[in-house]
Amino acid sequence: MAAVGCIESLLTMQFIDGMLDDGKRGSTKQECIGQGCGNILAGFTGGIGGRALLGQSIINVQSGGGVSRWSGMSMALFLAAGIVVAAPLLCSVPIASLVGVMLLVCQSTFSWSSLRLLHKIPRLDAAVIALVSFATVKKDLAFAVVLGTMASSLGFAWKQSTTLTVSSTSLTGIAETNKIQKLYKLSGPLFFGSTAQFITLFEPRTDPDEVIVDFTNSRVMDHSALEAIQNLVEQYGSLGKRITLCRLSRNCAQLLEQLDSDGDVDDIVSLPPYEVIESVPEYDPVYQVAESSRHYKNIKV
Repeated sequence: MAAVGCIESLLTMQFIDGMLDDGKRGSTKQECIGQGCGNILAGFTGGIGGRALLGQSIINVQSGGGVSRWSGMSMALFLAAGIVVAAPLLCSVPIASLVGVMLLVCQSTFSWSSLRLLHKIPRLDAAVIALVSFATVKKDLAFAVVLGTMASSLGFAWKQSTTLTVSSTSLTGIAETNKIQKLYKLSGPLFFGSTAQFITLFEPRTDPDEVIVDFTNSRVMDHSALEAIQNLVEQYGSLGKRITLCRLSRNCAQLLEQLDSDGDVDDIVSLPPYEVIESVPEYDPVYQVAESSRHYKNIKV
């Protein structure tokens, strides 16, 4: 109940801050502490815990009372006085009239102009909006927020996983070896959502004995990406081919090297002969992999 109240109150405060647009922002810390103290005191007096109400807050702002704290306090005092003093009178009010009042509140607080944007936003975002709206009506706002966050996160991961692409070029007569090499240039983020696609971008069996993978336009995000790179290296190594990884960040290169030593501090890191990690500090990007340092004890992440 406390979590539901905090979530709804913070969302209401965020929405009201956007409506006022006066350069000020409410304090989330004060909101949570104040609401928690009020609910605790309400419990000692036999009351029921509460939270911010979106409909009343919007009407309060639209009526010009959103610029003062007295507006919210007076609304609470008048509501309490009405319930305590005029309880018999309120009991005589027909339910149908209260339904009409609520419909009027919904009509005045709903942003009807947002419906015009449905055909301009991505379909995934429109689906999330519909899902959150349905969950809010069927259950509650807190559940809808969690569900919407999960759906948006999965949708974002799916969209980012489709942006991983590669371009390949055959290089002949390189240096003194005069061997044929193949250069892969990756573009897009490499993380848990794109590792499956990452493996399909390469052709280990038909590639020449020398392969170069350029990560200039790509970023290695997490441990799944490191494992995918390691699996790719082992595929080429099992075929007797050598693969060179270049334009990786220093942190990413160290983590890849540490994978070969099983994370033991006493191990001397040595790459297999079929794996080469090229390091040029002047041109290598600077970023860190989202990986816990406890799995790589001798690497400062």
